[in-house]
Amino acid sequence: MPAPALEIEGLAFRHPPAASGERAFELRLAHLSIARGEMVALVGPSGCGKSTLLDLLGLILRPTALRRYLLRGADGATLDLAARLSAGDVDGLAPVRRSRLGYVLQQGGLLPFLTVRENIEAVGRRGGGAGDPAGALAERLGVAHLLGRHPAQLSIGQRQRVGVARALYAEPDLVLADEPTAALDPPAAEETLDLFVEAARDRGAAVLMANHDWALVARRGFARLSATLSRDDAATVADFARQAA
Repeated sequence: MPAPALEIEGLAFRHPPAASGERAFELRLAHLSIARGEMVALVGPSGCGKSTLLDLLGLILRPTALRRYLLRGADGATLDLAARLSAGDVDGLAPVRRSRLGYVLQQGGLLPFLTVRENIEAVGRRGGGAGDPAGALAERLGVAHLLGRHPAQLSIGQRQRVGVARALYAEPDLVLADEPTAALDPPAAEETLDLFVEAARDRGAAVLMANHDWALVARRGFARLSATLSRDDAATVADFARQAA
């Protein structure tokens, strides 16, 4: 059996209470393994830490504890991201965020001073290739007519679709997406999901997607990573674990 694209062990994140008398929040992920070409849906109630978990895997937040974070690419290279995080290797993490990880934020996360095309192409494209891949992605997502505009001129749904195009443009090894279809109508949501499925099927990307519509992603063959919430006197705890099919 080939080595998984993503391996996580012993991930924890603790957020202190916002005010006196409130509980802290603690997120735990004992183990997660995602194969190349596998798609996993991140599900759970609001406030359980789905976005926080994606930010941790997207190297935006620094974990409180982390034993292992390995990312393996199609080229066979294995990146030990836990070691880079532990060492505070900012220079070593930047190219990983740029080309190995594709992250779709809820609001798109676009740079306001760049046009739509410039936002999509800013990460660079590992696969190279002729033609206009940014334009092709924009066409699939229904935003080709907006390539010359800036984010402030877009609706929330349009910004979200541009964020999807940017995340997939680099042909990353791991695609993270935070509710990428939440602001889309059903036909646009289906077309957007098609692109994630193609990234997994055709390029072997591992996909982890937070999505409130389990039925929608289950039809596409997504596995399930769920949160179980518990409370003690000091903290609200979210334990994430893979669920059996």
